[in-house]
Amino acid sequence: MSEVVSEKRGTRHKEYALLLAIIVIAFDLFFGSTKSTPFLILINLISLVAILYSAFSVVRHADIFAHRLGEPYGSLILSLSVVILEVSLITAVMSSSPGVGENGVDPYATLMRDTLYSLIMLVISGFVGISLLLGGRKFKTQHVNLGGVTQYTTAIIPLVLVVLILPSFMPGGTFSKGQLIVVAFLSAVLYAVFLVIQTRTHQSLFIYDHEDQDENHEGIPSPHSNLWHGIWLVIHLISVVAITKVDSAPLESLLDNLNAPKALTGLIVAILIFAPEGLGAMRAVLNNKLQRAVNMYFGSVLATISLTVPAVVIISLLTGHQIILGLPITDVVLLAGLFVLCQATFDSGRTNKVDGVAHLVIFGAFLMLLLGGE
Repeated sequence: MSEVVSEKRGTRHKEYALLLAIIVIAFDLFFGSTKSTPFLILINLISLVAILYSAFSVVRHADIFAHRLGEPYGSLILSLSVVILEVSLITAVMSSSPGVGENGVDPYATLMRDTLYSLIMLVISGFVGISLLLGGRKFKTQHVNLGGVTQYTTAIIPLVLVVLILPSFMPGGTFSKGQLIVVAFLSAVLYAVFLVIQTRTHQSLFIYDHEDQDENHEGIPSPHSNLWHGIWLVIHLISVVAITKVDSAPLESLLDNLNAPKALTGLIVAILIFAPEGLGAMRAVLNNKLQRAVNMYFGSVLATISLTVPAVVIISLLTGHQIILGLPITDVVLLAGLFVLCQATFDSGRTNKVDGVAHLVIFGAFLMLLLGGE
């Protein structure tokens, strides 16, 4: 097996995730048709471990590029890795669905909506809350570039409004095919313009001077080439997609056996795709690099909405799968409250423990509504 030797940390990384993925795929294919709840729990736990291991490997290789390029490019690469994971996971699950069922409804029609909503709540209320709480406990007060946060929220809010809230007031809770194409185009255009701002004209908005002054991006934590890391990144991405595809049927059977809410699938997908990067962002917070963490958090949410919508819309139009985008009114209210809170949290450019707890309160309300059922 190939290995990565970290010159900075003195650690050795081997690509065991690929071997584990192959074993788990074979296991799922052989035993995945079972209806036994205990065995389904075992299958899904094993698959979860394999998916997370491969996802961590994806982020590890992406992080090599991040170290070599510095900010804001490093956070951008990590964010795009999350988007690729999300689109791949949603595509894998959707392609496993037969489409419109006997009741005239596609069982995964709301998967993209649930995943996007869950990702927003998981990242901006959950991970941000934990990060601000941990950072406030360790450093009392942390600082962030308010201009960068403002740019992120300025781009995210109209996307959330158009993609998740406006359809709630449309017939059937979604757009027509023509409207979906327009929404997909608008999402892609907004992100393209944002990339120009982030990487060319306004890079200073996404850097907090005191954090990056002493960071040496020449210190590459690997002796291998970009091509080597790029190949392994793609291999682990394929592993994640393959495991998810073969595990989609056992996961659906388990959720049916447990009478779990359908939206829980969206949260599971969101956790799988963001957990590795989220833990990396929290490490940055504990190193007093809140700006880097904010770039990763908000950048991932923005990139995910902007790029997942066009990708899934294209898949939907080609395969005939339904897409329902409109959120229930309770979720709309919670989203609105979250973005109002973000304005209050980052308005001064300084954060502390209270800010973290406030975000976690909203995350707790999100879990309460999700797990409480209809």
